[in-house]
Parts: sequence; structure tokens; C-alpha cells
Amino acid sequence: MPAPALRKRNKLNVIRNIFDHKKLSRTQISRMTNLSLSTLSYIIRELEQEELVYSEEVLQGRGRPSQVVKINPSGWSVIGVKIGREEVRGTLFDAAMRPLKVHGVRVLSYLRNNDGYVKAFKDVLEHLLCENLLGIGICSSGIVEGGKIVVSHLMNVGNLDLGKIVQRDYQIKRFVLMNDTDALCYDIPKAERSDFLVVTYGTGIGASFWTKGQAQHFEIGHAIVSTDGKCYCGQTGCLEYHASEYAVLKSYANREIDFEDFARNEEEKYREIIEKIRSIAAKDFHLVETHYRKAFQMLGTILGNLLIVLKPSTVFLLGEGMVNEQMAKLLKEYIKGTFNREFINDVPFLIVKADWEQGVATATVHRFLHEMIR
Repeated sequence: MPAPALRKRNKLNVIRNIFDHKKLSRTQISRMTNLSLSTLSYIIRELEQEELVYSEEVLQGRGRPSQVVKINPSGWSVIGVKIGREEVRGTLFDAAMRPLKVHGVRVLSYLRNNDGYVKAFKDVLEHLLCENLLGIGICSSGIVEGGKIVVSHLMNVGNLDLGKIVQRDYQIKRFVLMNDTDALCYDIPKAERSDFLVVTYGTGIGASFWTKGQAQHFEIGHAIVSTDGKCYCGQTGCLEYHASEYAVLKSYANREIDFEDFARNEEEKYREIIEKIRSIAAKDFHLVETHYRKAFQMLGTILGNLLIVLKPSTVFLLGEGMVNEQMAKLLKEYIKGTFNREFINDVPFLIVKADWEQGVATATVHRFLHEMIR
């Protein structure tokens, strides 16, 4: 490899590690990058001259202060946007991933179509655009490919080319568009962990597998698990029909509820009772456990099969519907009782929190950080 290319690769490796870990000592960076301390000192000096990082002394007891290296917050800025059924929301971050400005636009049921989401998306961008912008990250539910939301039945959107809008209307070439569950992978601390599975649970169900520094989306919400149950997507027997909070709601209310009506009008007609169920589950899950049991058996069957195929080190459970550690325990116990241990191993199930906008903004930095390196 030519010397200039090797030098740039080493600089990129150094700044990526600093970005991912927030702050590192020179010894830690040397160990992570396999660079000698003398070579590392030269690289850090260049990055400081380019105003991308800075060094800070940290007092440790009575000894001499040690030095850590951090990202310079003014080195660049990045925007993360979450396109959701009820809101398009964006956050402007500095280079240290501290939020500088937030703007959201509510999307009511009659606006849930391509034109309604485009208008809301443009409104959000125009409130957040600034100078020194590294790029824009966008995440959305549904199937997302090639700069487009190919389809999101939940949002009544199809073939929505957000990439074209960003490039044509705002002359911004650096953008990332991904599924929203994939975006959450980038906001989960990855130190000491690899090959983890993220599962989101609420009125919908999503999954993404993190491996080799990338997220791989799985459309498990519309995996067919039964021969009955008409889903809002048009299929029969989807996992979301039988295992999401929609199924829990039907059990709790002890009545049939049209799934398409639920998907279209959840916040207006059903939100109050769903929040009541969540509140009870958060305080004492055993009071409502019976309403979750069948749904979690369906969900656990799909997750158990994913464990066999993917062999993740950890399963992270997220979403508005995951409100009590007993829920993770119930899910894991069902999987352990159904699948042979040698197939699935003893994988920890952890309920965590992550942020869509921060996740997709982080993914954007990962994608374009090389363009900041001279």
C-alpha cells in the first residue's frame, strides 16, 4: 500500500476508535489500532491540527495526570431523522454526538401518504440544516433499499425516494437511509460485544442482526406464523397479528379488533388502553402476564429459529412495549423450554434503550468519516 494511503487509513482507524469510544488514552488507542506510540503521536498531532480531535489531561489520584483524546465537538455536524408513523423527528448533533437542535412534525392519519411524509421531512430538514454538515442519516420503518422507502404499510407509503429529494432539493450528496431497527444497532454500546440481535417490540415487531460492524434487517413482523389472521399488509397469519401489542390488546379487552383499523387509528382509538396495559405491566407484570403468554410463544418461536441460524452473543430487547425485565425472562424461558440448548446456547436477553436519531446519525458518521481525513 502506498505511504499516503497507509497514512490516511491509519488516521481513519484512530479517529473511528475515538469516535466510537468517546474518549481513549493513547495506550488504549495504540492497543486497538496496533500502532506504535510514536506513530500514534504523529497521527494525533495531525488530527489536532485539522481540529478533529483534542487532548485533555485527567487527574487520577495523587499521581501525574494522564491524557485522553476526544473528538472535537466542532469538527463537523450531522443530522439524524426518524420517519415514524405518527411523527417525523430530527436531531442535529455535533461531532461528539451531543444534540444541538431538535425538530419534529406530527403526522396525523389523513397525512399518512407519500406527499404528507415528504412535506414533514422537508420541514424537519429546513429547521436543522447548517454549515459544516458531514451528512444526513434517515431511518424509517418498512422495507428500505437504495435511498427509497420501498414500502411501509404502516405509514401507507410506497416507492418514496428520499435520497432523490435530499440530493435534488438540498444538493446534499452524503446521506444514509436505513430501516429504523437497523439504526438502533448503532446506538447500542458495542464494547466487548459482537454479533448481537436487536428485537423491537410494541404495536409492531422488528429485528436486526449486528455482525462485522454492520446491521442486517429481518422483516420478522411479517413472517407468516399461522393460517389465520388478516394482517394490514394484506397477508394472512403475520407475526405482528399474533404477537404484537395488538394481540395483547385483544386478549386484555376480550374482544375482536380489526387489525387494519388498529394500524390506521391506534393513537386516536386505542392508545389509551395500550398505555394502561403498559403501565400495569411495568409495575407488576404478573397482573397482565396471561395476556402476553400466547403472543410471546409466537414471538419466541421466531426468535428461537433466529438464534439457531445467527448464533448471536446477546439479544437486546427494545421498544415501547418492553417495559419490565419479567417480559425478557418470560420470552427466554419459553425459548429455552422449546429448543434444545445445544442449538441456541445460553444467550442473555437484555432490555435496553436506544435512540433512532442518534443511531442513524452515528451510522452516517461511520459511512462518511473518511471524507474528513486529509
